[in-house]
Amino acid sequence: MYKLVVESFFSAAHHLVEYPGACRRIHGHNWVVKATIAASILDESGMVMDLFTLKAILDDCLNQFDHRLINETPPFDTVNPTSENLAKYIYDYMKKQLPQGINMHQVEVCETEKFSVIYSE
Repeated sequence: MYKLVVESFFSAAHHLVEYPGACRRIHGHNWVVKATIAASILDESGMVMDLFTLKAILDDCLNQFDHRLINETPPFDTVNPTSENLAKYIYDYMKKQLPQGINMHQVEVCETEKFSVIYSE
């Protein structure tokens, strides 16, 4: 099994709905996102997938949040913008964009250097 990992980032604010702590107030992060795909077969060029293409898919997803208040960006205008929900959203978005035979493995969303969430099916 081959696993490819790409990393990107975006800067955005959010606030957690009905959270009892300080994160209920608007605050920002420099989010780091790592997306991992997996496949057991290589293409004719000896690659699972071009890494630049994979990163473009991730960046396309993240661009909708960059320098915005995530709570105002669908679907997070109705879904609490927790790191858990962001990780699943990014996973599902990327999964739909991948060529047949390539599987999403996981998405890691890092709010800070010390806190992250990983989503996988």
